[in-house]
Amino acid sequence: MARINSGKVRKLKKSFSEVQILDFVKEHLNRRTVKIGICIIVVMIAILSIYLYKRYTGYDDYKVLNYIKVDSSSSSKYLPYQDFVIKYSGDGISYIDEDGTVWDESYQMKTPIVDICEEYIAVADKNSNDIFVYNEDGKQGKITTSFPIIKVEVANQGVVAALLEDKNANHIEVFDKEGNKLVSHKTLLDENGYPLDFSISDDGEKMMVSYITIHNGAMGNRVVFYNFSSSGKNSADKIAGEHTQYKETMVPVVKFLSDNQAIAVGENLFSVYQVGKRSELDEEVKIKDEIQKVFYSDKYIGFILENHNSKNPYRIEVYDLSGKRRMKTEIKMEYDNVDFSGDNVLMYDDMNCQIISFDGVEKFKTIFKGEMNGIIPIDGSRTFLFMTRSKIQKVKLK
Repeated sequence: MARINSGKVRKLKKSFSEVQILDFVKEHLNRRTVKIGICIIVVMIAILSIYLYKRYTGYDDYKVLNYIKVDSSSSSKYLPYQDFVIKYSGDGISYIDEDGTVWDESYQMKTPIVDICEEYIAVADKNSNDIFVYNEDGKQGKITTSFPIIKVEVANQGVVAALLEDKNANHIEVFDKEGNKLVSHKTLLDENGYPLDFSISDDGEKMMVSYITIHNGAMGNRVVFYNFSSSGKNSADKIAGEHTQYKETMVPVVKFLSDNQAIAVGENLFSVYQVGKRSELDEEVKIKDEIQKVFYSDKYIGFILENHNSKNPYRIEVYDLSGKRRMKTEIKMEYDNVDFSGDNVLMYDDMNCQIISFDGVEKFKTIFKGEMNGIIPIDGSRTFLFMTRSKIQKVKLK
């Protein structure tokens, strides 16, 4: 019987285990790494393709997903509320969801003013003394002001602020939803100035007012912040900040975008403020050319500007709240309504609609066959509510 050379066997085993196995493992790992790399590249290409498609692709039509019938007049207006809409006119106000009318309240108003914050709605007739407060369950209260109403705003717990006017002065009054007066602030032109606009924070604890002032015969503008919370109780007149850098520039628009962030828009500039116990100017940006319209969201502020170009007489500019310009593009016509729809600008009137992305890409443009009462974005991209006199359609661009 042949003898087995155990030394050679051990040597071969050693050689196989240290060299061939190592090479096999390396080759296997390399193949796996290549496969994983290819998979990652394929996924990245797919994601990039979807991103570029959504960003640069336009739509030329829309598909009606569903609709509900409504009875509207040509004067009916719509505002987004909860997951659907509020419809209002001089004859009344309704809350409508995707199944139909939830509640309907009648009134008679010449010039209804409506403001919404989360679940609360405030409605008033301009130059009257009554404000009605609603939520998703219907009417919650009635407020009677001391003087005729110019403007109202509501906060997220039903607190309502109203800018009022009489023959000799202006007043700002703040109420809870039951009608109890919380704050009364009187302004005289020769002392505080004339209030052009005001806004309250969502939590109802802070207010900002833009005043026209006259000093030694010269007209100016100042923006004043008030803090009505416990943290502001020790401040004189509850003032949390006063900003006078505008000088003779008029500031007709002020707005809280959140509890702690607010904007002021002047004739040729806009300011962004951070508001805590005190207000601080965060950013200020000069705007070239005359402002035709202002629109804003909790992330952006946009302008329709006069454009010195006979081919495209208007220009859109959009800025984020750090003051960075995110969009600049020219357009041929001015629309009655302008709003944000995600990272797009939605413009429409009763017969026309155009959507342009921040990249200047025309995402959608159409001329409606019938009169359009309103358009509300649903998902910020492709889904919208189209309101006509006879129905509300939920549509998707295609």
